[in-house]
Amino acid sequence: MSRSELAEAVNDYLWNATGKRYALDAHAIARYERGKVRWPSAAYRSGLKAVLGADSDGDLGFHPVPRGRTVSPGSSGAPASAGGQERDRHRSSAEIGESSDASAEAARTLWAADLEPETEGSGEGPSEPDVSTVALRWLTTSNTEPPQRHEGTARVGEDDVAAVNRACDLFEALDHEFGGGHARVAAVQYLHSEVAPLLKGSYTAAVGRALFSAAARFTYKTGAMAYDAGHHTLARRYFVQALNFARWAGDPALAGKTLALLSHQANFRGQFRHALDLARSAQVGAHGGVTPGVEAMFAAMEARALASLGEERACTQALGRMEHSFTSSDAAEEPEWLGYFDEAEVNDEFAHCFHDLGHAQAARRHARASRSGARREYRRSRTFAGLILAGSYAMGGAGDVDAACAIAGEVVADAAPMRSARVKSYVRRFDESLQPYADASAVRMFRKRTRDSPAGAQ
Repeated sequence: MSRSELAEAVNDYLWNATGKRYALDAHAIARYERGKVRWPSAAYRSGLKAVLGADSDGDLGFHPVPRGRTVSPGSSGAPASAGGQERDRHRSSAEIGESSDASAEAARTLWAADLEPETEGSGEGPSEPDVSTVALRWLTTSNTEPPQRHEGTARVGEDDVAAVNRACDLFEALDHEFGGGHARVAAVQYLHSEVAPLLKGSYTAAVGRALFSAAARFTYKTGAMAYDAGHHTLARRYFVQALNFARWAGDPALAGKTLALLSHQANFRGQFRHALDLARSAQVGAHGGVTPGVEAMFAAMEARALASLGEERACTQALGRMEHSFTSSDAAEEPEWLGYFDEAEVNDEFAHCFHDLGHAQAARRHARASRSGARREYRRSRTFAGLILAGSYAMGGAGDVDAACAIAGEVVADAAPMRSARVKSYVRRFDESLQPYADASAVRMFRKRTRDSPAGAQ
């Protein structure tokens, strides 16, 4: 069993045992094997024991670490001050910066740490309570001083900011078409080698706001790629830093977008009430100062969380607000980064909500419209809509399993080039929905075809 297969097996065990989604990955398994982590969380220890058939934590080589000491391999621990330095390092990327320079330095620390071979893709991150605290601080603090620097080796101008935005466009296109795992590390390298020096340069207040907005967008995009690749704690750290940048840029729409991503991720991981809180925080923090399209996106995240909670009436109301705001929007007046939130995306939000509420016909209608209307380069969006469409045919005791498997087979084949943990999760959930029809020939054929597919459930 490879490290990736072991991690997936543990995540599946924990999902079945707790109903919560976990994100153990091959990087973390490698750190366990090397002794970099000697005492994983209770959930991961439990899952590893179950999957590997171990009787105790000691059988796996795990032992509690004395309080105040680190877990360096080959020793009984380091002075508490070393552990404190490490905690400070992580804490700095999990808080609202006290100044624009402090925020930039925290981001540079995050990007550099993410590129280290030992920590790549498996960085510690703020827990859900910490993220809630960050969101609360953002809601209750204000920034009146635009970021500007009069010292620095490089003079930053509008063309530099334009280059950052253009690079982000390219990485976003790769993400949509090939998944977050395809170019995430390259995106981090760009942030570290190109954006970090700009943040240390000299710039006027106007350029500073534009630069911090560009950094916010690029940082949340890189966080979204980490989320799609299954690196959830790392993704949260990126989202927190994006919120920092957006705050100093004085951009409530970008800040709200970051909270919306945190909500989306929390909902995906089964933290539905937390997702609802974050979606509503995005709306409150905007103070009505955002465009109708952005308001529609916020309402969509609220609706997703409410659908997951089974609160149908409130979900329907949120969907109504989403639709009204979207139809009131003017694409020419919306932020460029909101270009993905088109009619196909709106239909996808409807489809997901109706699917989660158990309304097969409505989910089917909107999923079909989303899939057919999605732009060619939005492969992942088409994949999600296609699997929701397939799932709608498998819902209920008298589902059309032949249609469900035919659609899903086509979707999975098209998704083969993608490196996306979320796509695998969608396929896995669809596969689980087929269990009542396990003996049907269509199900056996679908499972056989997808067993070795890069996007398959196995």
